[in-house]
Amino acid sequence: MTSTSRAALAAALCYGMTMGAAQAADAAAALDDGTITVTATRSPISIDDAPAVVTVIDEQRIADELVTDIKDLVRFEPGVSVRRAPARFGAALGTTGRAGNEGFTIRGIGGNRVLIQVDGVRVPDGFSFGAQGVGRGDYVDLGLVKSVEILRGPASALYGSDGLSGAVSFVTSNPSDILREGQSFGGLVRGAYSSADEEYSGTAILAARGGTVSGMVAYTRRDYKALDNKGTDDGTGSLRTTPNPQDGESDAVLGRLVWEPGGGHTVRLTGEYVDTSLYANVLSGLSATVERLEAWDTGKRVRAAADWTWEGEGAIDYARVGAYWQDAKDRQYTEEDRTPAADRTRLNTFDNRVIGASVEFRAGFSTGAIAHRISFGGDISETRQKGVRDGTVPPFGETYPTRAFPVTDYTLAGLYVGDEISFADGIVTLFPALRFDHYKLSPQDDPLLPAFAGAGQSDSRVSPKFGVVVKLGEAVRLFGNYGRGFKAPEPSQVNQFFSNLASGYTSIPNPNLGPEKSESIEGGFRVTSDAVRFEASVFHAKFDDFILQKMVSGSFTPADPAIYQFVNVNAAKVDGAEAKLEVKQGGFTGTLAVSYADGTLTNEAGVKSPLDTIDPLKVVAGIGYREVQGRFGGQLIATFGAQKSIGDSVGACSAACWRPGDFLIFDATAFVRIGEAVTLRVGIFNITDKKYAWWSDVRGVGDSSAIKDAYTQPGRTASVSATFRF
Repeated sequence: MTSTSRAALAAALCYGMTMGAAQAADAAAALDDGTITVTATRSPISIDDAPAVVTVIDEQRIADELVTDIKDLVRFEPGVSVRRAPARFGAALGTTGRAGNEGFTIRGIGGNRVLIQVDGVRVPDGFSFGAQGVGRGDYVDLGLVKSVEILRGPASALYGSDGLSGAVSFVTSNPSDILREGQSFGGLVRGAYSSADEEYSGTAILAARGGTVSGMVAYTRRDYKALDNKGTDDGTGSLRTTPNPQDGESDAVLGRLVWEPGGGHTVRLTGEYVDTSLYANVLSGLSATVERLEAWDTGKRVRAAADWTWEGEGAIDYARVGAYWQDAKDRQYTEEDRTPAADRTRLNTFDNRVIGASVEFRAGFSTGAIAHRISFGGDISETRQKGVRDGTVPPFGETYPTRAFPVTDYTLAGLYVGDEISFADGIVTLFPALRFDHYKLSPQDDPLLPAFAGAGQSDSRVSPKFGVVVKLGEAVRLFGNYGRGFKAPEPSQVNQFFSNLASGYTSIPNPNLGPEKSESIEGGFRVTSDAVRFEASVFHAKFDDFILQKMVSGSFTPADPAIYQFVNVNAAKVDGAEAKLEVKQGGFTGTLAVSYADGTLTNEAGVKSPLDTIDPLKVVAGIGYREVQGRFGGQLIATFGAQKSIGDSVGACSAACWRPGDFLIFDATAFVRIGEAVTLRVGIFNITDKKYAWWSDVRGVGDSSAIKDAYTQPGRTASVSATFRF
């Protein structure tokens, strides 16, 4: 299928969905389904009234779709993906698959350019250097999450750095989310199994309330193997296509104490602990000279937070003050037995410790016929980021232990204000927002880098955003937004270090490295009624000063070493369209969603090439039934993924790229509630046992590769879960 035909298909689907939704809504009253987002404007607002496209995935949907990780979370979300390659890494070279679920890609831009936060606290960046690959998907366990909000488009006007292309906000539960009205003690126990990676998981949540104090503790345990695929070669060596043996486990704990003394005051104390461990026997890395290759990777994230909120009446009717401490540690250790070369080991670490605080206020008032709802506040955080490269038998010309960059303190501070201005009897609502940010990188004198002088850096940015919503009657809304985003340089980019003068190469800092920037404009409309919700939008985004490491001088000799440096070079633009139709009638449901985007990357010489991080056309359609009282239900979902065109894959590989073909897969889930306490769920995925692969996972694999099957998705799999509430 060509790019033109895909665009035509997307346009036809959008048109058909638009006409169907408009006709169904002609005589229907407006429906507010109660879905609220805070991420879109920093104030609670219905997703129907938001000036941007926001997806809210609640805990019921997470449970009903038998979601186990962030890749499952966006399985049915066009325009959003998670990259996960098979584990085929080496001891000293190659990181394929070592980062696991690497992070979110929103509208073709991903990695650290997407803001990810848990209860308003940023999760650490992903990181890659040499044989080390650290993803961002294992920092959050979905067993502890009550909802996830996915904001498409720049988020820097509200959240500062990292919100270049979007934001993903995870929200954890309060005791009141677990306890029923009038209940003093309650909880939940859930057990689940997924055959895709033989995962067994269990979650237990206990909550109690007495007087003005309530508390809860939640725990999730997971044990799993390697994710299955359609490979058939289970031998050793580079031609192996079945998954390398893996054993993984994780423990996640969330504790929360809430005090509500009255008068609108609430005080919360939160503790969170996530611990993951993964063993891999990398049989695909064995050869005539490599007899054993095994790896042990661990990750830990600990968070402690306290916040006070007040809601009342007056000029200011909402206030919040919060503080937090978070420590994340990632450790990757590899052993390699070689013949005749000496055996070697590698130990790579990446640590992030952050202390932060924030304040937020909201005020509502009117000036004549114009109503205002203002949010304003500020936040500050300081992160100490560091990592170690260690092991035995280091490369010729290098000495261990060393670092990829010096220990660095990274400060972010910002002030923001946003307004919700409603006039003309609520027909028109404006959403202006502005944020000022200051960031500073302070590298420390590091005894592990005695020959490297790190460069400090500081800068400031102003990020505006403007949105508008126009109500055309009770059922139809037009919306649009314009926004700018930025991504501050990372410590490892300003001061990445590697030096091997004996082999003729080194790196130097760049104190003048600037932030990456984005500018986006979007417009669309929504139709909401008793039976229909339809949303369609088109968007254009451009990105400037992408950060890239390149050789700036030298000839790879000891006398004239090649010098590498991170610089601002590339620019990109992305154009696309998204639409989603949801129909509800007498318990029956229907869904049709489509996303299409096209992008161009421009290098420092002005040469244009396709932006290969953009996913091909994706269409998701589903039908289902949910009994009126919620006692049973199910859904059948079809997902179509288009093949990446030849033109759109140019530059992603050294030669011609492998472009997995078009595919159509079917998934089915169902549930039944037994009484008020027990819910059983079952899912069958890839019902037809289709052999397929996602472009986001195979990006960079050449068409001549003999191991394409290693990148395929699981065949037919099943998942089950049982939940008991009390």
